[in-house]
Parts: sequence; C-alpha cells; structure tokens
Amino acid sequence: MLISKSALLANIATYRALLEKKTKLLLMVKANGYGSDALMVAKATENKVDYLGVAFPSIGYKLREKGIAVPIFVMASTPEELGKLAKEKLEPVLYSLAMVKSAVALNTEIKVHIEIDAGMKRLGLLTEDLPETISLLNQSKITVVSVFAHLVAPADPRHDAYTNEQASYFNSAFNILFNGLEDKPFKQLIPTGGVTRFQQYQYDMVRIGIGIYGYDSADQLNNRLKTVSTFQCKILQIIEVKKGETIGYGRSGDLPNGGKIATLSVGYGDGYLRVFGNGNAEVFVNGKRAKTIGTICMDLIMVDVTNIDCEPGDIVELFGSNIGIKELATKTNTIPYEILTNISSRVERVMVD
Repeated sequence: MLISKSALLANIATYRALLEKKTKLLLMVKANGYGSDALMVAKATENKVDYLGVAFPSIGYKLREKGIAVPIFVMASTPEELGKLAKEKLEPVLYSLAMVKSAVALNTEIKVHIEIDAGMKRLGLLTEDLPETISLLNQSKITVVSVFAHLVAPADPRHDAYTNEQASYFNSAFNILFNGLEDKPFKQLIPTGGVTRFQQYQYDMVRIGIGIYGYDSADQLNNRLKTVSTFQCKILQIIEVKKGETIGYGRSGDLPNGGKIATLSVGYGDGYLRVFGNGNAEVFVNGKRAKTIGTICMDLIMVDVTNIDCEPGDIVELFGSNIGIKELATKTNTIPYEILTNISSRVERVMVD
C-alpha cells in the first residue's frame, strides 16, 4: 500500500485553513494511522500538527521509541498503565473516577486530559463526578491539559439538535472544571465531521482523524481532500475461461460467454473483504474497471479482464484515486473507516513523494 506524504500534508493544510489561528490540531493516528502506518504518518506530519492521538498506549510507546517528540494523547489506557505513560511522557485520558484516583495515587508528575460523557455513553465522567474529581486533582501532582467530549453524530444533519445538546452539556462540565481546578485546561470537542458544520465549537483544539487520510465524513470537503492510501497488487496470471466453466471456490463465478480472468495477489487475508466477491466490487486495471469474479480467497482474487489489455506483473488498484473507499463502503454496507483499517499487517506500507 502506498502512503502519500504530499497528500497528508495537503489535507492538513486544508483543515488548517478552516480553523481559527488559535485553534490547535490533533491528528489521530489510532488503528495504525487509519490503516496506513502510524509511525510513517507521525514522522511525516509531526512538525505540522500540535498533537498526535492514539487509542492505546502500545502505539504511543512505539512512537516515543522511534523519536517522535510531539505531545501524544492516549484515549483508552487502564489504571495499571498510568505509571509507564508518565515515564514515557505520554498524556492519558482520565475517563472515570477510578482512573482519576489511580492517577492521583501515582504521586508523580503526569499530564492528563479529562473526558466528559456528553451522551456517547462509552467513556467519560458525568457532571456529578466533577466535585470529587476537582478535589482529588487539586491535591495531586497532576497537570490537567484539556477537557474534551465525543460528539455522537456531528456529520449528520438529522442529529444537529442533539449535537447542540451535547455541546451545552460539555460546556457546563468544562466550566465546572475550569473554575474549580488550579490548572486551567483548554477545551476540545470537534472531530473531523464537525469541523465544517460546527465551527462555533472549534474551541482550543480539534481532533481530526479520517479527514487527514482523505475522507470527510460530513461530505463537504471530499472534492478538496487528497487520496492518501492507495492499495495495490499485481496480476499473477491471465486465464482463458470457456463458456460453461466455473471460477473459484463454491463454483460461484462464471463468464456466461467465456472470456479471460486475471488472478491477483491479494485476498481477505490482506483485508480485501470477502463480501467484495462475485461482482460486488471493482478494481482498476490499466485505465479500466474490472469486476471481481467468484469468491474472494484468502490470498488471491479473480477479476474479469475480458476487454482489458493486461498481462502478468501489471499493477492493479484495489482502492485509491480511481476506486474510492466510499464507493467500496457503500457497495458493502459498511463505512470508509472499516475499509481503511481492515488492511492487514502483512500488506507492506511504503511512503511516497
């Protein structure tokens, strides 16, 4: 898979242009950089962003080990991991009273972020938890850097009223913490899908994930964003198929009038979903689209190249500038995030340009 550095930087610039000058940008590199490569992305962008964000400590440790110095926000650690996070200068999220108490009990200097549950019902403190939280933190060596919450559906106009309710709850919780804490944390709320639709909630920092990788979940910037990840493979063999012959496992594929198929060096073991088989997806071969034929195998797939001039060794695009991740997601009843993050570790990642 090819990862375009120039596209990453262009997408960061596109989002920067939408932000107020004071607003920081946190780039999420969780799920291995949305299926690309977290370390490659971090190295390419760390001088262009204010924070990096990861889901779990393991990626944060790897980034520190490889010399990434930018502040790193860790969303979902456990109490047992807080000591090492402090040592590695990583900044964990405290999302419960239990996490707050564990962080205080460390009796060591550590920078943290406080998560408010403003309606996601996943992780986060409620307003009734805040008086005890404030009392504990003010007696500790902890520095509270920011307070944030997750919006449930900022990209979907059907839920705008709820988004505003979430923001109102979050603002009330933030004010309680800001007024009660000795530290004066900054405020962050908006993810990718809210940048264009709720500019009034940009506050001090925005968290952008899939947008930097080339897809705006609010569908307002997609004509301005560059494709970052291009998933490619090679043709291994061209096979002539006669009328009446079947193709692949379960005999599910056929060419009613005969023709030729290309066998490609990719399969569901690489993250090319099995549901893409039997014509549910297309690939791009030498300037033309070719439908999948038969069942997607673990390591190989077959596509119909009857009317395409191609030969073994030719490069085929599975997704990229010609076959979009949104197209694949729509055809298979999933979301672009899953298309990207499903690509397995056995697929080599290469940073280009």
